[in-house]
Amino acid sequence: MDNVGLVVEGGGTKIAYSAGVLKCFLEHHIYFPYSVGISSGAEVLLAYVSRQIRRLEVTAIDAASQKGTIGLIPLIKEGGLFGLEATNAYIEKHAPLDFMAFFGSETEMDIGVYDMESNSIEYFGKPYVDESMTLIKASCALLLLAKPYKWQGKKYFDAGLVDMISIEQALRHGCDKVVVISTKEKGYRRKPAPKWQLWLAKLIYKDPVIVNNLRDRHLNYQKQWDIVDRLEEEGKAIVIRPQKDMGVTRYTTNPRKLRPWFQLGYDETLANLEAIETFCGIHHDQDDLAFHQMEKSLVR
Repeated sequence: MDNVGLVVEGGGTKIAYSAGVLKCFLEHHIYFPYSVGISSGAEVLLAYVSRQIRRLEVTAIDAASQKGTIGLIPLIKEGGLFGLEATNAYIEKHAPLDFMAFFGSETEMDIGVYDMESNSIEYFGKPYVDESMTLIKASCALLLLAKPYKWQGKKYFDAGLVDMISIEQALRHGCDKVVVISTKEKGYRRKPAPKWQLWLAKLIYKDPVIVNNLRDRHLNYQKQWDIVDRLEEEGKAIVIRPQKDMGVTRYTTNPRKLRPWFQLGYDETLANLEAIETFCGIHHDQDDLAFHQMEKSLVR
C-alpha cells in the first residue's frame, strides 16, 4: 500500500454511495496510507480514518435524512440552505469521532478549503481537526448555499469551487497510485454555471475572482477528470463510481433512497474487491484468508 492514495469527491448527500465504499474497505482491512477529501467527501473520510463503521452510516444516512438538513429551517437558523451545524451536532451526538483512534490511525488525511482572502485552495492535515469541527464544516460550506466559516483569522468555504477532485493534491503528496471514489456516473459532464448563479455570486461575494472561478468550474472539473483518465490508462488509478442511477441527487434526504444508495457503494466495491486489492498491492496469505473467513463467520 506504499504511496497509494485515496481521493474522495464530494457531492452533498450523494456521498452515501462513497460511505458504502468506505465501509467495505474497513470491513476488509484496506487501509490507505494517505487520503484526501473535498466537501462531504472530507466528512465521511473522518469515519474511515478513525475506523468507525457506525459513524459512516450515521453521517451518510441518519444525519442526512434529519429534518432541517436542507431547506427553510437551516436557512432561518444558520443563514444557508444546508444545515451544517445541525448535521454536525447530530453526527457527534450519535457517533462521536474517536479522536484517539483518528490521530493514532496510520492513514493521513488532507481536507481542502477555499481561502476567501487569497482566493486559493488550502489543504490541512489531521492535526487541524478539533472538537469544534470548524475545518470540516468549512469544507462543506457550499458556495451560495451556506455561509463561509471564520477559522484561524480567515474565512473559508467549500474547496469544490476549484478542486472538485483532489487528484493534484494526491500527486503533490507523492502518491504513485490513486483510488478515486466518485458519486458521478461514468461520462458525467458538469454544465457551465447559469447566468443567475454568476449574478448571485457577484452580488453576495463582491469578488470577481470567485465569480470567474464559478464561471470556469466546469472546465476545472473536466481538467481534473482528464488527469484521472490518463492515470487510469497508465494503470495508476482506479475509479469507483455508481454503475446505475437510483434517482439520488446531492439534495436527497429520504432514507429509503439513501440506504440503498449506501448499499450500492458497498456491493459494487465488494464485487470488485479482488481487483482493488491487486491494484493496491495487497496479497493475502493463507493465514489472512483463514482470519477473514473466521471474521465473516462471527458476523453471521
